[in-house]
Amino acid sequence: MGKQDDIFIEGNLSGLPFSFNEEVTEVFEDMIDRSVPGYKTSVNLVDYYSRQYSRDNSYVYDLGCSLGASTKVLLDSVNDKNIKVISIDNSAAMIEKCNKLFSSYVDEGRLELKLEDINISEITNASVVVINFVLQFLDRDKRTLLIEKIFKGLNPGGGLLISEKVHFQSDRESKNISLLHHLFKEKNGYTKMEIAAKRDSLEGVMVTETEEVHFQRMNRVGFSRGEKLMSNLNFATYLFIK
Repeated sequence: MGKQDDIFIEGNLSGLPFSFNEEVTEVFEDMIDRSVPGYKTSVNLVDYYSRQYSRDNSYVYDLGCSLGASTKVLLDSVNDKNIKVISIDNSAAMIEKCNKLFSSYVDEGRLELKLEDINISEITNASVVVINFVLQFLDRDKRTLLIEKIFKGLNPGGGLLISEKVHFQSDRESKNISLLHHLFKEKNGYTKMEIAAKRDSLEGVMVTETEEVHFQRMNRVGFSRGEKLMSNLNFATYLFIK
């Protein structure tokens, strides 16, 4: 387990936007556990469904892998298959930490770690692609392009597992859920100042969409079916099949 997240303990004094730098990397495990309701369940769902949809002689991808929580369960889930896991992130600090955590898998040739912008990454011969809490950090005009690339790189019958923070069409519902999310973080030890400071640092960096927008995008791209696997407050995990 990494260090406890106290980055915003005195507020966002720098006024800088949020980034996945070395400081965040050191506390990321604690940050996501205490900030994202249902996070461990979403990772367990990656484990379960990657076992169902991964196929021999293919690749499985973890796009925006951060510290590799999904990478680890992907490695476990395809352990008995002839599959390489390819994990990609544009944060040098995250990939450096992953190289330390997963060095044995890299040495065995079971895992390839790439320091790369997923918007330019090549996706080929994929049976499973995981993209957890990543689209919300991309420019809106790049989101559909990425999903189109994933779709083209997926083999027929392949699965895309995606987790996202969402908002709701009703402003009232969004505000009520947001309040509950703040209470969730307070229960996990964050102060109101920390919560407000992180919210300010994420302004314009993380831009959420509604569930309807996600499904409409997947339908336009060509996925044959999709379903919501889990939702907890304003966080959800989905499966889409080519």
